[in-house]
Amino acid sequence: MITKEDFAYFQKTKKDAVLIQHQLICLKSKEVPFSIQKPATLGDGIHEFPLDQQDNYRGYFDQHGSHISAIKFVPASGLASRMFYFLRDFILKFDPEQDNLETYLANESNREFRFFVKHIEKFTFYDLIKIQIKKKGLKFTNDAGFIHHFIQILLDDVAFGMDGKAKALLPLFSNSKAADDSAFELQIIEALQLFSGITKTKVHFTIDADQLPHFIALENKLSEKLSKDDSERLQIEYSFQDSKTDSIALLNNDRLLRDEDNNLIFRKSGHGALFDNIKRFRSDLMFVKSIDSVWPKDNQSTVIQKAMGGLYLERFDQIKNLLEQLQDSVATSIDESIVYIKSCFHIDLSLKLKGLDFEEQIQCLIDFLNRPLRVCGMITNEGKPGGGPFWIEHNGEIALQIVESSELQSSQGVLHDALFFNPVNMVCGLKDFEDNTWELDRYKDSGRSIISDKIQMGQPIKTFELPGLWNGSMGYWNSIFVEIPTATFRSLKTINDCLEQKK
Repeated sequence: MITKEDFAYFQKTKKDAVLIQHQLICLKSKEVPFSIQKPATLGDGIHEFPLDQQDNYRGYFDQHGSHISAIKFVPASGLASRMFYFLRDFILKFDPEQDNLETYLANESNREFRFFVKHIEKFTFYDLIKIQIKKKGLKFTNDAGFIHHFIQILLDDVAFGMDGKAKALLPLFSNSKAADDSAFELQIIEALQLFSGITKTKVHFTIDADQLPHFIALENKLSEKLSKDDSERLQIEYSFQDSKTDSIALLNNDRLLRDEDNNLIFRKSGHGALFDNIKRFRSDLMFVKSIDSVWPKDNQSTVIQKAMGGLYLERFDQIKNLLEQLQDSVATSIDESIVYIKSCFHIDLSLKLKGLDFEEQIQCLIDFLNRPLRVCGMITNEGKPGGGPFWIEHNGEIALQIVESSELQSSQGVLHDALFFNPVNMVCGLKDFEDNTWELDRYKDSGRSIISDKIQMGQPIKTFELPGLWNGSMGYWNSIFVEIPTATFRSLKTINDCLEQKK
């Protein structure tokens, strides 16, 4: 399957041939390296997070936050093309001079487009595009002609066109026609509020290299709106997904996906490829947020993240204290650690420790506690595509993990039974209990590569993705899951989602 010419190409482009062969083995394997035991629920994997606790933890974060360094990490490389797929389809298939708009709208397969047309005047960009139509002197004789011109400008206009731009940059996140907020700007404003008690506000975006000039331009525009104090403490960073992590894909007949010249086609290997980016961070804490999960003037999300940060800091201090007692072989430390682990992580280690001598018990508890720690916010599952918190069995151990639907075979439809959903709102520790940067590769579960079914060039393909950033890449972390309000989450999968009202 991999030819001599392929190996020559790998050498020329500095691709890792061993890694590519590993990808091929994974693509042809039908095994899932773990089994789901049950969904995590309140009291069994997920902690309630009542308002009085949040107040206390926010206070803890404000009190101790000035002594730490933090960074907000936002994966933002995704382009917005799939947001407009039904609009592009309309442009390609519909002739406004010959086709009937009502007939097109009546087709059930065009229901997304029907919603767009019905609510077109509610979009924040409606008036701007109308002005652009007038400026260009575009003529139309019916509604179909107007809609066609409108969508063409929305997608492809030199000054306005949104198709092909990074989702982070699009002015789609306002609740008002008087504003043109982008997710990029709102993420930065949220970070300034979140890190108000920290000397530096670091925000790191992973982006597509081709989009960098657009990000810089928007950054410069934003700087004009910020106060002098905010500008001085704000530090925006960018990095790119390393092309060395790109992966191969298989056709249905198990042949490798190739182009017309018989060269292998490589694809991005998912957000797990960003693991190498975060390994370079030297901050104490990393706050992770999905790019489109922001609202204008959203104080609730900020206070929740602060509370999660405070919870992390408190738990970190408690675990550090327990580790010190265990390392000093304090007689009471074993029982205290067992109780703490059960309370904090919902895991009972008493059976595992049974039959071990004192020193073995000490070492077992140290091994469990001395790992990277994260606090993850979970929301009520409303059927959104993605992953959720589950109890899994892996290598003979029961563990609490975030599992993606793409990690599972279709037979494991248990994801539909999940009561909670992962909105990618996390606080992750990057320093160990002795203030050293964690060697994160040690806590990565490399066996949890993700195999996904996709369409490329009109053909169904099977793609390889590296272990997900918050899945296998953090497979051996200690996780604390807390329930957070659904209103803190937002997801823009299509342009129509811009009209979704805050819950």
